[in-house]
Amino acid sequence: MVNTAYHRVVIAGAVQLLLMATCCLAQELPHDRSCTVDAAGIFATPEGQDRDNFNHGGWGFQGGGGFAITRQAEPNRGVRWYLTGNYLYDKFRVRKSALAGAIAQEPQITGAVSAHGSFSAITFDPTLRYTRGRYGFYGVGGFGWLRRGIGFNGANTVPPLFPNGSSLARVSSNSGVFDFGVGFNFAPGWLHGWMLFTEGRVYHGTAINSGSTLVPISLGVRW
Repeated sequence: MVNTAYHRVVIAGAVQLLLMATCCLAQELPHDRSCTVDAAGIFATPEGQDRDNFNHGGWGFQGGGGFAITRQAEPNRGVRWYLTGNYLYDKFRVRKSALAGAIAQEPQITGAVSAHGSFSAITFDPTLRYTRGRYGFYGVGGFGWLRRGIGFNGANTVPPLFPNGSSLARVSSNSGVFDFGVGFNFAPGWLHGWMLFTEGRVYHGTAINSGSTLVPISLGVRW
């Protein structure tokens, strides 16, 4: 009888501890969102003049971070401003028609069998984020630096700038860039404060890169 009563007490205590732990886990504590960091894979399409130069679809990545400059009235609820920085890299294959046109105009690259374009951007982006529990939306926009590069495979000598000014004339060009976008955050409980996000953004180059526009769609994780 003593052992039976003891076992009952142990089982009852274990059940009570399990219930208490479950209750504590269900009460999600507010997370510190005074800083933010993110990383994502992206799939982008070229627009503007580069729509005719590159295949419609290139894989890349982006990453960034920043800090909040305002506070929310309630934890995990309300509007908050952030100052963020973002880095993007994407790569595209050059269309065969664009490569053929460049070869016809530029004898220096007659041996080229293929080509690719790469884009790198670093931007400074004020961000407005609205959060409601596990869900959130945000808008972002800013300005920064864009590098557009062209690589030819098979060509022996490639000058930095072709004299005939073909559509692929700039092997490397740097300029400013404007960007803006919107996104959606979701914080599942099993990520313990980390959020999944998806985002659509537009990058538009200035000056020498004014004909370059990128439209990346990203999927990643964020704090």
